[in-house]
Amino acid sequence: MAIARIARAPGLGLLALAAVALAAAPPALAGEVVFRAKVKDLWMSVPHLDRGKTLGAVIQVVLSGELFDPPRELGVVSRAQAKWNTPEAALRSDFSAWKADDAEWIRANFAAGDQAALAQFLADAEIRAGSKAGFAKLDSVFLWGLVRHEVYALALITYGQVEDLSRGLVATLIEEAGAWKRTNALSADETLDVVWSAFRAGEMAMRP
Repeated sequence: MAIARIARAPGLGLLALAAVALAAAPPALAGEVVFRAKVKDLWMSVPHLDRGKTLGAVIQVVLSGELFDPPRELGVVSRAQAKWNTPEAALRSDFSAWKADDAEWIRANFAAGDQAALAQFLADAEIRAGSKAGFAKLDSVFLWGLVRHEVYALALITYGQVEDLSRGLVATLIEEAGAWKRTNALSADETLDVVWSAFRAGEMAMRP
């Protein structure tokens, strides 16, 4: 699917790669991306309805960043090859760690503030087995775009079928001591909600 060049959303594991946070100054990004989503498609529609919006109303946000057409394919790396110096490298490491079902490596990809919740997730045998089985079927993660929201960078990703945006996720990392780490810090953020919903609907575009 080609991305139109016109102005035009949490948990852990395979279904919950949520936002990318940059505590230090984020890298320079190419331009601006427009995201549009209807209130009825948002996870957190109530706040918007309480502000007088209708279910059919469109919420739009514009964030610094860029979309990649075609999306960038991020393949598997070994633990010895893993790096965290860029968001893309961190996403490769994270995907590879989940695919390898390596608990220590998985933990190494997360921010300090997410460690307690992650420990609970990894201790659940049933959820862990489901995550392992899901990742075993995947060979790559595709990066569709990278945008900045306040001190965060949001990575738009899909697994498996590259064209299936309806199952797209917004992955998140935070820079700690020069290394990018995953975080769920924006799990209740309204802007992330709009970005996630717009990504899944394909309602996003670089601003001319």
